[in-house]
Amino acid sequence: MTKQPPSHPQHPPPLCFYYHGKPLHVLHHNDQWWLHSSDVLAVIGRRLGRRIQQLLSADPNTGIAPVGDEQPECWLATALLRVLRRSGKPLARQLRNWLNSELLPALAQLPPAAPRWEQALALAAEAGVQVSHAVLQAVLTQGTRWQHSHWLLTLDYTPDHPLRHAHGRLLGLNSSATPLQALAQQIATAQGIAADNGELLVLASACHQQLRGRLQRQARRVMQAG
Repeated sequence: MTKQPPSHPQHPPPLCFYYHGKPLHVLHHNDQWWLHSSDVLAVIGRRLGRRIQQLLSADPNTGIAPVGDEQPECWLATALLRVLRRSGKPLARQLRNWLNSELLPALAQLPPAAPRWEQALALAAEAGVQVSHAVLQAVLTQGTRWQHSHWLLTLDYTPDHPLRHAHGRLLGLNSSATPLQALAQQIATAQGIAADNGELLVLASACHQQLRGRLQRQARRVMQAG
């Protein structure tokens, strides 16, 4: 017996996580987490994938059948874990450890009823995509000269976007930049930061007070030394 996911127009798209650079789409359905079977097969390879499919097919409640061209086949995460434990292959062990130590704990951190759980997970996934792409490009561009890089990450979440809920943008910075320099660089760009005039005035006032205090202390030390 296969299960059919609800075809509600407002049902959110699956979350996308990356395992060794390959996407793994995760769907929340009936208070459980499901993984797209095609993504899992792309991760573990054809030979191990055939064995996993055979073991999962013995349990009729581990898959969601496709609905037209919209919903791909999915495997229940807990059932996939049970099957992976029965394999001694390194690929199976690595995927099992990643599911147990990283993916499932992150998904279980907030209850499904929490109002912002979906937003938090989508933004976390988008941040991972942006950073992984930036690191890949930096290392390939700089080659053996690469040591470290700094970026300023901007994230946004649009629930009514037809294609993507989470959006991200990375601003490359000088490798010696500090967080304060990064903030100043972002404020000076054409887009600026999401702050109104009052907030910018408070920030400028705080910087002015900090600078005035430092100059006064320096002046006292000079007078004492003289």
